[in-house]
Amino acid sequence: MNVSLWEIGVFIMAMGFFVLCINLSYAVKSVDRTIKSAMDIIEKNEPDIKKIVADISGITDNVEKLTNITAVLAGVLSKIKK
Repeated sequence: MNVSLWEIGVFIMAMGFFVLCINLSYAVKSVDRTIKSAMDIIEKNEPDIKKIVADISGITDNVEKLTNITAVLAGVLSKIKK
């Protein structure tokens, strides 16, 4: 039985493709588990997430007030320093 060089090359390429497909299937399975885990965490913490989203406007208002107060105090202190 004679085997030519190109047949060996095709066989090696086919084996490489087979190994690549197996590794790709493991990667897809790992990504699937990661996504399922993330979805479980999101579902578990959904009430807390909704509460945080609801409180964002209050937090933003408090930060804005604090920024304004700090600006006023900085202005007063700069005038006193002069």
